[in-house]
Amino acid sequence: MDKRQKIQEEALAAWLNANQRGTLELITGLGKTKIALDAIKLLPINAKILFLAEQTDRETDLKAEQIKWNVLQHKVHFACYQSAWKWKDTEWDLVIADEIHDSLTQQYSKFYRNNKFTRIMGLSATVDRRAMVNEEEALLKGHLLDELCPVVYTYTMDEGQTDGTSRKLDVYVITHYLNNTEVIVPGGSKEKPFLQTEQAAYDYRDQLFRNSLHLPEGIKQFKIRTTSAARAKLLYELPSKVIATKKLIPKLSGKTIIFGNSIDALEKITNNVVSSRNSDVRNTELRKSFDAGRINVIASFKKLKQGANLKGLDNVIIHSYYGKTKDLIQRIGRLRQNGEIGKVFIFVTSRTQEIKWFEGMFENISITKIPCNNVEDCIIKLN
Repeated sequence: MDKRQKIQEEALAAWLNANQRGTLELITGLGKTKIALDAIKLLPINAKILFLAEQTDRETDLKAEQIKWNVLQHKVHFACYQSAWKWKDTEWDLVIADEIHDSLTQQYSKFYRNNKFTRIMGLSATVDRRAMVNEEEALLKGHLLDELCPVVYTYTMDEGQTDGTSRKLDVYVITHYLNNTEVIVPGGSKEKPFLQTEQAAYDYRDQLFRNSLHLPEGIKQFKIRTTSAARAKLLYELPSKVIATKKLIPKLSGKTIIFGNSIDALEKITNNVVSSRNSDVRNTELRKSFDAGRINVIASFKKLKQGANLKGLDNVIIHSYYGKTKDLIQRIGRLRQNGEIGKVFIFVTSRTQEIKWFEGMFENISITKIPCNNVEDCIIKLN
């Protein structure tokens, strides 16, 4: 028995010993769906089984896994959290909550309170336990998970790197700099628009954010959210970083996925963006073309960051991000184990909020990183 199979069996046993109610927190690539399907096999053929997920695309991957592991006799109902939270008084023998962290909101968690289930298995690569669910009640995602479906088994990224169960990674950290010479960022208003440098635009938005910290409580939180969002949007869409990413891509061998927090920016880098702006047909076409090797570059904001099994992936570029470990684990988790070293490239914009986001992503993760002074230096170190 290999280590990966042993972990799957340990996780299933932990869930069974917890009266078949609990969350399995395992890094991407360890076969969480396989564990859920093994649990299904233990149930009678006529058992009522519900598989919940955040994205409709997940249903296609689930069906493929059912075929792969020969779990076809049991009927598995599929639904998204966006619709299931409205249900009342439905009854299930087993609920599988895929990426359960996505359901830990005031709205979506209503499903667990308003419906009945004998068993529940939550699946997650990692849960941001400190994320706020309700500010007035000081309710955190960790509190809600402990109440609804507590973690009964954990396997971390560091363990995966040590044991060799997850893919070995070379992580290149590329220092990026705000453009301080060209006026390339829109500013002003519709009535009085103008262009400014990236540095000037960032300094202005950053100062607005800092000013909001000292406002009266009545408007403080609103201003913090809006000024923080404006600053983040600028970092997500930096024209200079789009240029840097486009410079890096041709130097990479194999197949590459680019993750970013702005669809607009991603569409300036490549035409192959899987996004909510596309029809389902277009997104499916892009996935199939990538898997078949007809295209070697694909990009995504949310749709491919969790659950998607991309065939033959060699490189992950994290173009823009925010400081959550779960997003890092989900994104680099697309590099499934194949015996070869996977390459991860993360841009960090100097003297900006991105530095704190980067540090936040790697909190409690000790992967060795390769520092690069700029994209040109990264290309040299690649060779």
